[in-house]
Amino acid sequence: MSSFQELLKEAELEPEYGYLRKSPRGIAAMWHKFFELFCRVLFNVWCPLKVVGRENLPSAPFMFCSNHCSHMDSAALMYAGGEDFEQYGMVAAKDYFFDNQKRNSFLSRLMNLIPADRGANRESIVKLMVACREFTTHGHRSLIIYPEGTRSQTGEMSPMKKGPAMIATELSLPIVPVYIYGTHRAYPKGGKFFKPTRLRVYIGEAIDPNRFREEHGGGRMIYSAITREMEIRIHKLKELHG
Repeated sequence: MSSFQELLKEAELEPEYGYLRKSPRGIAAMWHKFFELFCRVLFNVWCPLKVVGRENLPSAPFMFCSNHCSHMDSAALMYAGGEDFEQYGMVAAKDYFFDNQKRNSFLSRLMNLIPADRGANRESIVKLMVACREFTTHGHRSLIIYPEGTRSQTGEMSPMKKGPAMIATELSLPIVPVYIYGTHRAYPKGGKFFKPTRLRVYIGEAIDPNRFREEHGGGRMIYSAITREMEIRIHKLKELHG
């Protein structure tokens, strides 16, 4: 049994993130539906979005892992998943979304945000895994996480970090590799308005972390192997666009 598994047995969700283990109700549910309706209009009219490979999606829960160059990406992935938007939670930088009270009070519940420390240590990683576990086990919901760690300003992909592979391995979540095209132009970092742009979301076959466990045994080599495989698959999806 891995040390993370031992720690996860005793760890509990911090009370301030209790919203992650329940479905939105009342005003929160109304905002969720309004946001979903807005995005569906956006992706059908202003920035038409085509999904390629939706048949590759496994049964929930799973983890979407994609390139990242826009705040628009999470909504695009929720739309591409074909389920109600409230079925998805996004792993988000704690210092950007949660330490800012204006963003925290509204966006955290609207987007089902799951806090992640950029300067990760063992304790913060366990807290993140617990939050992901609590979110996905309630109603078999799925995660969105960006392996690059931050938005690209050029539209090009950066090397991918091992965090998503760690979470997927320890929680036994399939990783769904995705390449998003067009959001960098439609709503770039620092942008104020959505520009009319044709968007594409390419969904690849899921990566089963348990298969890597069988091949590589225990230890952190699994995280590196899964990360390499994920990066290769996302780059191959990029090539589909040409």
